[in-house]
Amino acid sequence: VPQKGTLNITTEFGKIEVKPNEICIIQLGIRFSVAVSEPSRGYILEVFDGHFELPCLGPIGANGLANPRDFLTPVAWYEDRDLEEFTVVSKYQGKLFAATQKHSPFDVVAWHGNYAPYKYSLDNFISVNSVSKDH
Repeated sequence: VPQKGTLNITTEFGKIEVKPNEICIIQLGIRFSVAVSEPSRGYILEVFDGHFELPCLGPIGANGLANPRDFLTPVAWYEDRDLEEFTVVSKYQGKLFAATQKHSPFDVVAWHGNYAPYKYSLDNFISVNSVSKDH
């Protein structure tokens, strides 16, 4: 969740630009890199057990506060270059491990399914009984 500055996130699925007032979710096991081009500040949360679940929202429905179309996945992109050495750092059970490979981890050309990183602009959030958006 960037508070100041824009984050340019590269994943195996493509690129996502995350600005202040947007949140970005990158699931477990997805390789990513974060680049900044200006002074940046924000908040990072790592979930150690389980995953996020939407609460039961009763009469307003499961998607009553956010429209599914507002959750954006990465723009397709891949990196096609051979390298002498690319270091991938992984975290497992609280410890960091490094491995090297001779190609970019972002060389995935196609994917399908719904297990992908995404972002959501908090400007699109609709409060209950609010006139923050049109009805």
